[in-house]
Amino acid sequence: MILYVMRHAEAVEGNDTLRDEWRYLTEKGRSTAAKVSSQIAKLGPKSRLTITSPLTRAVQTAEIAAQNACRKNVVVASTLLLPGADVAKLLSHLKECGSAKRVMLVGHEPQLGLLVATLLGRGEEAIMLGKGSCVAFDYDPGKDGKAAAFIWYLAPGRKRITSPRKAFPQTQP
Repeated sequence: MILYVMRHAEAVEGNDTLRDEWRYLTEKGRSTAAKVSSQIAKLGPKSRLTITSPLTRAVQTAEIAAQNACRKNVVVASTLLLPGADVAKLLSHLKECGSAKRVMLVGHEPQLGLLVATLLGRGEEAIMLGKGSCVAFDYDPGKDGKAAAFIWYLAPGRKRITSPRKAFPQTQP
């Protein structure tokens, strides 16, 4: 399966009257999500299943991305993509989606950074995905050992990076 891991785009800040789960995309965030998802659609197979965090900013990003994906794209909200959700449970859920050939996950930091680090075989190393950025993997959830092969990293306003070392330089202790 081709697995796209996308962080939600820029959202308004929360405050006393706007709870975190209701934060929505800014105009810049909407524009970024549209541009990045359009680039994703041009780079390879388009996702047919989009699984998103149920928080407003992630759902909006997922819906914008789905508009640029194939017309049969299905968007599903899942608590497995809430901030702080268990990455192991998310990976287990992806095994159940084995028949889906192209899946996009839309969520939040630090969970997505932990997911990307796990897929890259870096354990719990901190990887930070920028808002609106996306990482593509060739992922085989049924494979033991290294189940994911890095394809590319795309950040808003930047060229696609095809080397995991350039995309996510390892930090030295």
